[in-house]
Amino acid sequence: MTPPIIIAGCGPGHGDYLTTAVRNAVADADVLVGARHLLELFPEVKATRLTVGADIPAVLVEMEKHRDQQMVVLVSGDSGLFSLARRVQQHFGREHCQVIPGISSVQVACARLGIDWNDLRIVSAHGRAPAATVDELRHWHKIAILAGTRAATMWAADLLEQLGTDYRAMVCENLTLAEEKIHPCDAATLRQASLASRTIIMLLHQEVMS
Repeated sequence: MTPPIIIAGCGPGHGDYLTTAVRNAVADADVLVGARHLLELFPEVKATRLTVGADIPAVLVEMEKHRDQQMVVLVSGDSGLFSLARRVQQHFGREHCQVIPGISSVQVACARLGIDWNDLRIVSAHGRAPAATVDELRHWHKIAILAGTRAATMWAADLLEQLGTDYRAMVCENLTLAEEKIHPCDAATLRQASLASRTIIMLLHQEVMS
């Protein structure tokens, strides 16, 4: 019987934020698939390793060669939030995949700032131009932007400026890692900033922190 492909959310970066369920799945893996920094979270595991880079279709083809083995696909943060999980499920079929959720960087950002995320709008600007408009986002008092690129930072700065003085930005870089840094920014400072590739930009209405 062909085993299911396990898609495992590996949390925001630090090994302390890996769940036991993910560690157990990885320990039983014949093949580990993931970005280099995720594979490095499990140096003790002797499984075959497939490194995920920019060419996702090539990785999916390579995975087909190991379909009779137990594969675990490592994804950053939570497996259901702008994740490689969707591509794997589309290629192999959702019914052939088992998903293990993880802790997302958005969860950590909210925890660090002491706010809930019941009414949070999450926008991904990492590697894509968001379709969300300022008129749409103005209805949200908490906006989390998955950033990490220069284009994403500029988009967030433009949005902050358009939202007006009722909003402020809290930049969360390298959450859970030794280099973690959380700091306020205005639009002008954001435009000049050189932010880490692992960055969440939180745009918060003044009522949120009052």
